Amino acid sequence: MRRTPTTPAIPVLFVTALLAAACGGGGGGGSGDPGKAAPVADAPRTSAPAPRKIVIVVDKKKTETMTTGTTVQQVLDQAKIPLGPHDLVAPPRERPAGKMIKVVRLLTAPVTKVVAVPAPTIRKKSSSVPPFSEKELRKGKPGLKVVQTAYVRRKGKKVKLVISQKVKRKPVARILAVGPQSAGGGSAARLNWAGLAKCESNNNPKAVNPAGYYGLYQFSMASWASVGGSGKPSDASAGEQTYRAQMLYNRVNGRWQGQWPNCGRFLFS
Repeated sequence: MRRTPTTPAIPVLFVTALLAAACGGGGGGGSGDPGKAAPVADAPRTSAPAPRKIVIVVDKKKTETMTTGTTVQQVLDQAKIPLGPHDLVAPPRERPAGKMIKVVRLLTAPVTKVVAVPAPTIRKKSSSVPPFSEKELRKGKPGLKVVQTAYVRRKGKKVKLVISQKVKRKPVARILAVGPQSAGGGSAARLNWAGLAKCESNNNPKAVNPAGYYGLYQFSMASWASVGGSGKPSDASAGEQTYRAQMLYNRVNGRWQGQWPNCGRFLFS
């Protein structure tokens, strides 16, 4: 039988080299020069932030600065505004800077205390309570708040400044029922009380006689208490003094001579 001639085998290493050259492999990186590496792509460029205007307020004094700083601290550094160990900064130093930065210079570290808040008093008119009298309907209870203070310098003086305060417990108001705040009626109201007051005290509701007589009508403490008055007559309003003077007149059945022996006649003038 006649044999067909065979093609000599191509060496494997030679084929591999050809494939590498066709695919851009090898040290040449497709440049045609096996001794050079492929060029590396450029890294992305970062541009510096554009300058912008920021308002800086230091102890209520306002300035404007152009800055490229992004945080509050960077802006203050660029503006050459140093901070003391206790100074307050808003926003905080490490936060991004907005359009305004506020700085409060403190001479001392802040001190925090819990203080009482007095209970307010609410007065409600009531016809069931005697005129010029009060009746407690609900007791009050003081509240509590947390107050932070520090010393600052203002106009050359060291003063205490309230930095912050927060309500810890709201106060409970005291409620009082208050009777009518006008003089009484009846026949006694038609007398000339202004004439009596002019004679007794020259129309001065705060008048005090060293002998122990007080107010428009010169009440003694005993006579004042006998008609429901509390405290000193001279501390009561003019309306209450007139109201209780009329009560006193009615209580003694019109015998004014024992109460106002010198001036009582003016009641009928």
